[in-house]
Amino acid sequence: MDFDAFLEAAWNDHGDRPGEVAERLAASLPIIQSPAHIPPFAALVTHVYGEHLGRYDDGIRLLESLRGLPAFDGAPDAVARLDRNVATLRVAGGDADALATLTVDDRAAVLASVASALAGRNEFARAISAYRQAMALASAGIDASSPAIRALAVGGNNLAAALEQKQDRDPAETQAMVIAAESALAHWKIAGTWLEEERAEYRLARSQLQAGNALAAVDRAHRCIEICERNDAPAFERFFAHAVAALAQRAAGAAAASDASRNRALALFEQMPHEDRNACEADVRELRG
Repeated sequence: MDFDAFLEAAWNDHGDRPGEVAERLAASLPIIQSPAHIPPFAALVTHVYGEHLGRYDDGIRLLESLRGLPAFDGAPDAVARLDRNVATLRVAGGDADALATLTVDDRAAVLASVASALAGRNEFARAISAYRQAMALASAGIDASSPAIRALAVGGNNLAAALEQKQDRDPAETQAMVIAAESALAHWKIAGTWLEEERAEYRLARSQLQAGNALAAVDRAHRCIEICERNDAPAFERFFAHAVAALAQRAAGAAAASDASRNRALALFEQMPHEDRNACEADVRELRG
């Protein structure tokens, strides 16, 4: 199996079998034959050993072993990326000193990644604190090319999505959820394409809906739809835009508009390929509920 096929299979399997994938990663260092292989391999190691397993020390040892591979060329960008991966696991594991030697940009990137990992482990107090620290560091001004921009986009999205699912969310967590979703959108506008921006609008609409802000959710849903229309988005993307619009309009008491959005979403669901439909089932149930 070549590297790309190995990595794709590992990503496909890691959600259901993270322990198995972790052992697969640890035993597969010889598959890394190029400097370009190290960043995506290290990213998966960080994700699996951190967010899924909480085996921070094991993950750190595996990441550090990458420095000894023939494929590791010691280029400054490669070193910085690997340093961020290691620091992410160290901080998630409770070692705050791991940030001390990093630049401001890298500290912000690491803290945003830590927030994402901890949110995935339902450690919400620490996740919210880490994301707030990342935002504070970024607020001083970071370049659009900084790795912190994308990390804040991903971390904000993942933190907001996790908090949306929390059944006993308190007011402070609800506020943090909306702030994280707003931050994710702001940073995807810099780091992403129209697709990431559209999905961030969906996330923010969802967070506003969970926060009880129905009119704000309607507004974000409309923005999501507008982005889809401007970019001739496929049915899959437009389905989610109209679905969240229907739910937000329902919450706002706009029954007729909600019914129209619901019908549009369900029509789009019928148009999309069958392989795309599984990801839509939860939204379909809400629409039909």
